[in-house]
Amino acid sequence: MKKYFAFVTLGLLLLSMTAAGVAVAISEPVAEEPVLIAEKIAADGYYQDMIYPEAAREVVPLYVNPGYSYLTIKPGESEEVTVVLYNHGEETMTVKPYLVPQFYSDNELDDEWVTISPAKAEMETGEKQEFMIKVAVPEDAELGHYSANVFFSGLEGDIASLYPGYNGALELSVNVWLPPNMEIFNSYISDRVEAGAEYEYSIKLKNVGDKAISINPEFEEIEDEWYRYSSQVSLDEKDVTITAPSVIKPGEKAVVKVNVKIPADAEGSINGMINLNIDDRTITEWSQKVSMNFDVWQQPEEPFTTTFSARTDDPITIKVFSTDYNYGSSSTSSTTPSFDIVLKNAKGDVRPVLVSTSYRGSVNLGQQYPGPYLMAMDEAASSYMEVESVMTEDTEQTDVYQQGSTGYSETYIVDGGVGDWTLEIMPHNTENFEYSIGIGLTE
Repeated sequence: MKKYFAFVTLGLLLLSMTAAGVAVAISEPVAEEPVLIAEKIAADGYYQDMIYPEAAREVVPLYVNPGYSYLTIKPGESEEVTVVLYNHGEETMTVKPYLVPQFYSDNELDDEWVTISPAKAEMETGEKQEFMIKVAVPEDAELGHYSANVFFSGLEGDIASLYPGYNGALELSVNVWLPPNMEIFNSYISDRVEAGAEYEYSIKLKNVGDKAISINPEFEEIEDEWYRYSSQVSLDEKDVTITAPSVIKPGEKAVVKVNVKIPADAEGSINGMINLNIDDRTITEWSQKVSMNFDVWQQPEEPFTTTFSARTDDPITIKVFSTDYNYGSSSTSSTTPSFDIVLKNAKGDVRPVLVSTSYRGSVNLGQQYPGPYLMAMDEAASSYMEVESVMTEDTEQTDVYQQGSTGYSETYIVDGGVGDWTLEIMPHNTENFEYSIGIGLTE
């Protein structure tokens, strides 16, 4: 109780002192020139204070800014990045930066590609030091993403691995790439299909290079459980037939035709992949694989049923609306939906009269970049850097108008009557629908 009283007393004393300070500040304002926030952030240490708290400095006194660097380099070329190292520790440090592999990286960044200068630096307390990191990619390097950590201290603990910048750790990523010589206009095939049916899809290619390029498309099963989320079944090789040329000449366009037979017993989602096997260095392994994902639709055996009550003998209007979402430019199985409508009351079944049908859709004018350009950007770009455009005058554009979804509706009218009614709707060729019931005057 005494301790509690003492804390309350101390708190009241602090509040009174604060109030007095505020009163003085109000009564005697001090004129200050406005200072831009940007200027404060640019001042030495201010930005570091915001993102590098005092508590962290006691554990990891070295801080490097930026803590992450992403470089895009073509084989035979080099890039440089400058980072600043801050010594927030209480002792002078001898810094010798060195490269350490990342255990989760697909490709290990070769330390022979990397030069760091200065190779050694003495840093006193509160001092900062600039380091220039140069990455030179050999002419024969394979395309792909490479990464490593650059450590400026001898510590390689979890803090350095998980939080780039802390403990003097720089996460360095390098994307080795070349503009693709083959444009691929279909990166995926996705569709709603019926079990036992057969479909044909097209994959468009164009050779924008100066040499003939060989291709050998083949079907691949998807065996990666992580990719399939353990819930999708792969197509079998016998279900897929591929027709394609073996060579595409410079400037020539080609079409790879893919015929897919959906197994009669298929349910849920099924998938597969087309490996185009493009024999060209500029096309990476994954950029030439076209994924196929199919949602197997099955006709329901029983109609949807709902009930309602009518309080007048006015005519009853039934509207049914279905929306079909765009599954991609490779989809060819768009079939107009239809509905069987039955109304029932105490007198028996009543067949309503179809009085109108309507269509509607949504159109997007924003998707005007061709598939290969987006693919190249995905390969070469990220939010951390800028790359040169691979667009050329010969680059083929996709259609300006991209249809996002289509809608179909049917309207029925039947003579009404007071009492309880049952509405039955049997849908065909659609995976969703909405309905409305109007009694009497309707718009």
